[in-house]
Amino acid sequence: VRLARFNPSEFAAQVTLTDADLEAFYKTNAALFQSQEQADVEYLVLDAAALQQGITLAEADVRAYYEQNAARLSGNEERRASHILLTVAPGASAADKAAVRGKAAALLAQVKADPKSFADAAKAQSQDPGSAVNGGDLDFFARGAMVKPFEDAAFALQKGGISELVETEFGFHIIQLTDIKAPPVRSFESMRAQIEADLKKQQAQKLFAESAEAFSNLVYEQGDNLKTAAERFKLTVQTAKGLTRKPQAGATGVLTNERLLNAIFAADSIDKKRNTEAIETASGQLVSARIINYAPARTQPLAEVAEQVRQRLLAQRAAELARAAGAKQLEAWKSGADTAGLAAAQVLSRDKAQNIGSAVLNAALSANPKQLPAWVGVDLGQQGYAVVKVEKVLPRQDREAQAKAQEVQQYNQWWSSAESLAYYDTLKERFKVRIKVPAPAPQTASAQ
Repeated sequence: VRLARFNPSEFAAQVTLTDADLEAFYKTNAALFQSQEQADVEYLVLDAAALQQGITLAEADVRAYYEQNAARLSGNEERRASHILLTVAPGASAADKAAVRGKAAALLAQVKADPKSFADAAKAQSQDPGSAVNGGDLDFFARGAMVKPFEDAAFALQKGGISELVETEFGFHIIQLTDIKAPPVRSFESMRAQIEADLKKQQAQKLFAESAEAFSNLVYEQGDNLKTAAERFKLTVQTAKGLTRKPQAGATGVLTNERLLNAIFAADSIDKKRNTEAIETASGQLVSARIINYAPARTQPLAEVAEQVRQRLLAQRAAELARAAGAKQLEAWKSGADTAGLAAAQVLSRDKAQNIGSAVLNAALSANPKQLPAWVGVDLGQQGYAVVKVEKVLPRQDREAQAKAQEVQQYNQWWSSAESLAYYDTLKERFKVRIKVPAPAPQTASAQ
């Protein structure tokens, strides 16, 4: 393929615009120069994080918490155990299960009579292939690593102790606790910051639960200001300027919440500038807001947007010139004119698009391979025009077996996804399902 591009930027210098041109374009495209309605607002956020800032802890409470939780806060205890497992087949009869239990009970009596024989018994009798060769040793593990009945039994034993029979989904276990590894207890001073953060978080969560109803009532009853609620709950009134109904792409924070924005821009809120109701913007978070200044949507005067109008019209006219020049040159080349203006030939394919853009690629690959060379003109809209000359159609190169397998796998994934989506849409239609609330986006307490 050989290409030629006709870019609008190359024709911009040929465009001359008059004041009349600008005014006509402005009037025809007034919708392009609308400013959104905007509001300057103040708002108040009640959540555990906000309440936490006003909490003061008593020294005695911090020390008492340390004394009660020092071991837990210092780190996770780990235990080392060995076990003997006699498995029970899934769906085994009661008689078969009882037979396994009886054999396990006999082994338990044997190792309890002679604890030093545990490793030998595990090697000879355990049906856990992973640990039997090591005398049943499972190495160190923390809570959560084993199935619950096994974990409960292991963490209830003293070092050297042997459990009673422990039944799990795998069968019957006999457990011997061989070691305990507990991290050293950290000093009070080294843990003070963590303890204070934990206590403040706990108290803040409790305080939020106690304060939520009072906050909701107060912002409603004192609807002409947020100062009263801020003083009552030791919160900070925050402000935001130029807020719009639809948050900007990438914006985060409470002021991107759809319910809150709908309440802020409700007719009553705009007219009376009263507090919105307390709205839950996230789990454990309430927000109330009020409009301070409001500017309705309007068409901006030409004087304010003259440069925008000029740039838009310039781009449009330059693109028109580019398309006209491209179409004219295409006809000349078709008629046998010198093709020196075309770029050097390059090979294109779906997987090697050479960054030429999908419209040009589709045009090149859609040309009739039986009528070569094939000429195609591609209207690129505001990006101008492209001329494509297809000189040769090459056979597809053979790929390695692995590449072929990957393509088949990808195709199957696409097909599966399409079928799943079709089934999902069918269920929604059959059961008349409507999703009224969009999936929530991650939010933070601070407005952006």
